[in-house]
Amino acid sequence: MTDIATSEPGRARPAPQEAVAEWGPAMLALANNRHRLFVEIYLHLTFSNANRNNFGAQAQAARRAGFGGPRTPATTYAQLGWKLLRDERIIAAVAEESRKFLRAGAPEAVKAVLAGIRNPNHKDHARFVSMLLDRSDPVLTMSEHKVTVERSEQTIVIATEEVLNRIRLLAMRAGLDPVKQIELAATEVKDDEQRTA
Repeated sequence: MTDIATSEPGRARPAPQEAVAEWGPAMLALANNRHRLFVEIYLHLTFSNANRNNFGAQAQAARRAGFGGPRTPATTYAQLGWKLLRDERIIAAVAEESRKFLRAGAPEAVKAVLAGIRNPNHKDHARFVSMLLDRSDPVLTMSEHKVTVERSEQTIVIATEEVLNRIRLLAMRAGLDPVKQIELAATEVKDDEQRTA
């Protein structure tokens, strides 16, 4: 995370250029540095907060980002934090920065997977092995199928006596008038048209 420390309570100082370079579009879309600071402090407090259900992180982030003043009560900071985290721009920025945290945890995830692979007695040993093979060499487990569907302009079904008898049988089973069913679906085709089809 970028250090955008406050120079005095209630005021966030301008972000250093290296911070701007590492921010994504959602962080850059925020209204000001105070909002960006709120996002960064909130994420830091969320990952380091030992309180149950991340209690207090929103209020602390609002206070440390410079919202409120020296006499602002804790309940107001909690309300400010709650309100900030309902802003779609803040939500997008929190999600954007959270993805960075997640990607940064990749080495720890790899270490855990390798530990599971190296322990043949682990209950998920086979899952770890399969997961590693699926991701490290997907050619071994993936196949590609190409299906081409060609559709003609007109499909011709020749109504032989056998086809008409089947339609009659199915219509009667369904309680429908067979004559009407055949009339609805049938279009007369001459013998010379059948030969060309």
